[in-house]
Amino acid sequence: MQSRNGARFCAALIVFLAASLFSGAAPAQTASKLTLSVVPLGAAASGKMIPVEATVVISVTLKNESGEPRSNVLLSAKLNRVTLAGEDGWKADGGNAMLMIESIGPNEEISRRLTVRVVMAPMPPAGGEAEVTVEAKAAEASVNATTRFPVGDCAAAFQAELTKLRISTISEIWPTAENMRKPDTTLPRTRYFRVGMRNNRDLAILDRLAAGYQARLLADYEFFREGVRYTARRWSDELKSFAGQEPNPGICAANDEMIAGIRKTIAYVTARIEPPQKAYGRAMDLLRSALGAGPGEDLRAIALRAAEQAGAKTENPPDSVFRILEQTRDLLKDAKPTAEQLDNLSLVETVAWIEAQALRARNLSDLIENSITGITEAQKKTCVCAF
Repeated sequence: MQSRNGARFCAALIVFLAASLFSGAAPAQTASKLTLSVVPLGAAASGKMIPVEATVVISVTLKNESGEPRSNVLLSAKLNRVTLAGEDGWKADGGNAMLMIESIGPNEEISRRLTVRVVMAPMPPAGGEAEVTVEAKAAEASVNATTRFPVGDCAAAFQAELTKLRISTISEIWPTAENMRKPDTTLPRTRYFRVGMRNNRDLAILDRLAAGYQARLLADYEFFREGVRYTARRWSDELKSFAGQEPNPGICAANDEMIAGIRKTIAYVTARIEPPQKAYGRAMDLLRSALGAGPGEDLRAIALRAAEQAGAKTENPPDSVFRILEQTRDLLKDAKPTAEQLDNLSLVETVAWIEAQALRARNLSDLIENSITGITEAQKKTCVCAF
């Protein structure tokens, strides 16, 4: 009886040990390990800012590092600031994406392309980051990986800068050009100091030039010409249209050739406002030489010194050279300045008229130039995306 019970015990022990051995080996044989990598390709891999509406290809690589095949592995991609752009087996899941891998063998590696499009981003230069997190899940095994790449709305940022330019500098071009043909009635109609005989031919030329400016009160007859007015109006309207366009991915493509074309089309106008500015530079050189002024002295400083030398020093002189000359004339009514001193004041008045015409021309010239350079500066500031 005892031997029979002992035999039964031994048999049960053998069965138990065998079952234990079998159950301990099963997890080792069926245990599954997955690894996953998510890597952006192309420009996104270089760290350059990707613009809104641009697409990015991401390589999703799954590896089965176990000795058993796996089936029905679900890849779920959580998308932030991007959306699914190309299928490649992926299906949209709300704002995210999903892909089913039917099977992956032991130690097999499978790569899939995930194409996304940037749909939102902060404006440059700071920009922000898009994030794509992919999870691979098969039964009890799961793994996830995340990638990030910089994004920015360069087109919108550039358009915002152009809008600022449009409502300020560009919008002032045509009114300023139109005003060029109108006289400035705030200026004196007669001279404060009579023009004498000039022994210097160059100074005599300045007197004649100033006399023409004064007779017209700075009205520029070039801007009575239809060709000049049409060009200025059409150019400013087209520049406003360019600066007022809606943001689009191609707006940042303004290049050197385009800027050169913008500059060339307004050259018909700028060529006609350059002579008064050049004449003023020449007039100041001659004035400084004639009156012994330093190279850094402007017309106002020279006018004040000439007035003081003639005996008309003021405590709080006005900013306008014409007002200084008017004040000087009144102060010298009972004085007896020399002919040379009066001649010096007359020459200052001559150059004041040349300066006034040059400043009028320069105002329009600066608006044109600042509009063109403003576009290039805005582009450099905001168009910092990869493409």
